[in-house]
Amino acid sequence: MIALLFCSWSQAQEPSPETQAEKSATPQQAAWGDLGDGTFRNPILLADYNNLDVIRVGQDFYMISASHHFMGMPVLHSKDMVNWTLIARISRELKIHDRYDTPGQAYQHGTWAPAIRFHDGKFFVYVCTPQEGLLLSTATNPAGPWSPWQLVRNEKNWEDPCPLWDDVKDAGGDGPDGRQAYLIRSRLGAGPLIIHKMSWDGTTVEGEGKTVARGPVLEGPKFHKRNGEYYIFAPEGGIDKGYQVVLRSRSIWGPYEKRVTLEQGATKINGPHQGSWIDLESGESWFYHFQQHKAWGRIGHLQPAAWDENGWPRMGEDQDGNGIGEPVSHSPKPNVGRTFPFSLPQSSDEFESDSLGLQWLWNHNPDDSFWSLKERPGWLRLKAKPISSRPGIAGVRNLPIPFVDDSIHFAYNTLVQLAMGKECSATIKMDASHMSEGQRAGATLFGKNYGWIGLVKESGKLKIRANIQGKYFNGPELQGETIYLKLGIHNPSNPRFYFSADGSEFRRLGDDYSVGRDWFEGIKFGLFTYHLSQAPATGHVDFDYFRYESDGRKNK
Repeated sequence: MIALLFCSWSQAQEPSPETQAEKSATPQQAAWGDLGDGTFRNPILLADYNNLDVIRVGQDFYMISASHHFMGMPVLHSKDMVNWTLIARISRELKIHDRYDTPGQAYQHGTWAPAIRFHDGKFFVYVCTPQEGLLLSTATNPAGPWSPWQLVRNEKNWEDPCPLWDDVKDAGGDGPDGRQAYLIRSRLGAGPLIIHKMSWDGTTVEGEGKTVARGPVLEGPKFHKRNGEYYIFAPEGGIDKGYQVVLRSRSIWGPYEKRVTLEQGATKINGPHQGSWIDLESGESWFYHFQQHKAWGRIGHLQPAAWDENGWPRMGEDQDGNGIGEPVSHSPKPNVGRTFPFSLPQSSDEFESDSLGLQWLWNHNPDDSFWSLKERPGWLRLKAKPISSRPGIAGVRNLPIPFVDDSIHFAYNTLVQLAMGKECSATIKMDASHMSEGQRAGATLFGKNYGWIGLVKESGKLKIRANIQGKYFNGPELQGETIYLKLGIHNPSNPRFYFSADGSEFRRLGDDYSVGRDWFEGIKFGLFTYHLSQAPATGHVDFDYFRYESDGRKNK
């Protein structure tokens, strides 16, 4: 039973045993991805797998993406290029600088646009951080284990690296028969594109490199070689309104001829660029790219593609006849020779395992003494810690984040996962019986423009509260020690928060607000608990489940 004790309770009076928005979040027919009839609708992944890179190894496809200041980089697997499952995380911590130990000190830093390649029986992932430099992790099995991040080159202001192991003999390299390896990169601020010689084992990058291309916001290069010609696939023109270009040369050092290959045109897909070219054994070709899309971040699209008679790649459909492709919204699935079951990256979690699901990310290097899946089997336990009292920074210009003593931006032990689906929601059951005085705990939509709903223990009582960008919305006092929380995102970019005493009838708490684009990152669903900065580290909460729904066909 819930007692109504607060005059501001009017904020929570909207009746919603099951709101219309929640009904629309229940999966019925796919709004995106695999449609189940041999076709798919873009985006194939309506989630922030941003700056994605995809490779084919035999009959398997592997995707990675940037994770920035969240730990750590995802590895996904597919058999048909449309249905994806998380199989690994590359390192759950960044031990390259102590800024990653403290929440609020590295937002928008960390691992930026990566590249994955398979060479000589091993998977290589290269990525740059804005401040620390070029990192490398390797694995013989993409499901792991992956090696800890190795600092290959301590250089600030590098970005977007991609390797190429060339097949030319007697090129002066240290590879078999004198073969040479190379690495292409951009520079912070977007361009130019610079090529370096690299050791064959991939652990050394030489010199200052040679600039081979310039352009407006030219970045994110991906190396390819075909029929003796070198190709650089790269985005140009910026994230929101840019386009895809391809550069081609008979020599790796250039000169390169450049063409625009994919643009928004008359479509609604803004900024279609930065991705991966895939050739199939069936003779088909495909191109992955992302789109910057409101609160969801950079969502993944897949375009039909082909090589033309002159050896230039084509992408999408040239709807206006100007020689440049435009994104398609609906297409037959790639011909990979078989049909495979539907799947989406993991999202729901009953916390029945001894290890966290691969969907979960920490907002700083995790402290394993402050959480557990074993102390109460079948439940996730989060232990409260005082928030960091240091002002924060965000972005490569180190823009200040003023310290606020009740801001989740500075809270340790915040566990999040990507929002997936344009209409999406999560329902959470939380046991608050061991909360201590002053402790906060609940569920969050985490980002620059954050919101959360949960409980605060004050004067020995459990009080329901929503905190939306620092503004409080007070609900009733909780009678009992168990609360059910629901939070969701509804088009366009509108988060909403609900609570229930019985898990059946939910009531809304808080105002509408729009989250928009946040620190290069899409908004994230999460679980949290913390104390204010001067409080002791006491108390914990237990989460029984996190159940996710979206307008995709199915969620795990």
